[in-house]
Amino acid sequence: MEEQLPRHAVITGCGALSPLGCGVPAFWEGLLAGRSGVAAVRSFDTSRYTHALAGEVPDFTPDRHLSPEETRRLDRVSQYALVATREALDEARLDLQRVDRNRVGVILATTLGGMLIGEAYQHSRHDHRPFAARQLLHFPYYATAPRLARALGVRGPVISPSIACASGTQAVGLAQELIRRRQADIFIVGGVETVCDFVVSGFNCLRATTATRVRPFDAHRDGLAVGEGAAVLIVEEADHARARGVGADIEVAGTGLAGDAVHMTAPARDGAGAARAMQAALLDAACGPQSIDFISAHGTGTLYNDAMEMAAITAVFGEAATHIPVNSIKGAIGHTLGAAGSFEAIMCVRILREHVIPPTVNCEQLDPSCALDIVRGAPRSRDVRTALSTSSAFAGNNAAIVLRRTT
Repeated sequence: MEEQLPRHAVITGCGALSPLGCGVPAFWEGLLAGRSGVAAVRSFDTSRYTHALAGEVPDFTPDRHLSPEETRRLDRVSQYALVATREALDEARLDLQRVDRNRVGVILATTLGGMLIGEAYQHSRHDHRPFAARQLLHFPYYATAPRLARALGVRGPVISPSIACASGTQAVGLAQELIRRRQADIFIVGGVETVCDFVVSGFNCLRATTATRVRPFDAHRDGLAVGEGAAVLIVEEADHARARGVGADIEVAGTGLAGDAVHMTAPARDGAGAARAMQAALLDAACGPQSIDFISAHGTGTLYNDAMEMAAITAVFGEAATHIPVNSIKGAIGHTLGAAGSFEAIMCVRILREHVIPPTVNCEQLDPSCALDIVRGAPRSRDVRTALSTSSAFAGNNAAIVLRRTT
């Protein structure tokens, strides 16, 4: 039997709807400008909450982006996913009519899925308003990925990762694994969430929210704010991309997962699980810690998460940790939960291509215990060839990916 050559996964397109605006350019330019899309919640009444800040997608009008049929048939989270996917397909120059759609899969992460539909149902019961029961088909978190696959007419593997806030990073790593195993040639990968009453209420109950600003790694950080949107990447087998005449310059080189087994909402204080996930991703990418030029941190702006990450990064990189630029984007867009790691992956793609790192928004007075090189104040020029993105989540889930420029 002829030996099969190893397969490599590359990123050929990106699409985004974020609190910084519609499209990847708005997302990227907002990050570079140090702008924050986190503000008082506008989409529902928050008068009963102590803290009610969130990053909401501004001025999203379905009629501008979708057909009347799509607007009518799809719930808000599915609309976000489809709009971001079309931008990613355009950047990848990928016409799904011209490829084998049996070899195109969808890996779409979410923690909330169609929660807005669930809330609408509950309100209809309370207020005795009409409610079409068929809308509940949108409600399960696992419905969003199959709905996107159906809208696109693709019939490869369809997966809905849901390991809390590490889901978006896991989605990118899972696409790499399945491409290596020849399960498909192309994956539409990412995460999608919507701000809703349920999630704002939940984080208020946990006392994890800020009353002012999200300040990752700042000495005065006091909590997170949730965010929403969709971040989608086209992850493709490298030779398949080249055969289409598309550049294959950004490789998903490694992925890693690890668990804390400590607490359902709090991270392991020593960061051991996050460190193991990073080490696994480095091993999978066959690169040592000295090869990493940039780290995208989870950086929620909560006291314990940021301290845990400082410990984890220091454990993995040792002395070099003081020299590797690190940032967090949560001061800019909030914590987008299951989409967070996918937004970070898109940022890493732009950093690898454009040689500039956005600042960590609102990190003004660095925590004195932080020995990391947090990028603050202004963008930093840097020739980044290899980037690490790390995510940590409820239930002790940790994920990491390594992205590498190949040219």
